[in-house]
Amino acid sequence: MSKRPGDPGYAAGWCIHYRAPSDDVTTCEAGVKFDDMHGVKFALRPCFLNKDGSSKPDAMPCEYLRRPTPEEIADHEKWIEGRMARMGTVMKAIRPWRDAHKRQSACEVVECPICKGRLHLSISGYNGHIHGGCETPDCVSWME
Repeated sequence: MSKRPGDPGYAAGWCIHYRAPSDDVTTCEAGVKFDDMHGVKFALRPCFLNKDGSSKPDAMPCEYLRRPTPEEIADHEKWIEGRMARMGTVMKAIRPWRDAHKRQSACEVVECPICKGRLHLSISGYNGHIHGGCETPDCVSWME
């Protein structure tokens, strides 16, 4: 799967060239056209691997298939764990803000508990969901 900014590795279960198709994305990063896979069940496309990194039985072949190495998978998992730990820190830190704005819409910029930069918060009075994003690149951002 395509790397996210700051991710030093790749997720298991995906060819490293995979990226999600959209109106603007019509090929994988290796240049294979998604239209060339028309009629192939999505799960049997060569981009999707088993948990052990092997191709699925009956999967369409692809000459550009590149499985992530164990080292790349480990690097990715470590990066994900770090991101999740940061999100846990942020959620704990903004709980008083969330509680103070229950059932009301609000927007505010507060100090980011991770990097001490500017964390933009908004909460929906309708469902209480928070959207947040730090101005510091690759710090934290989310949508509930």
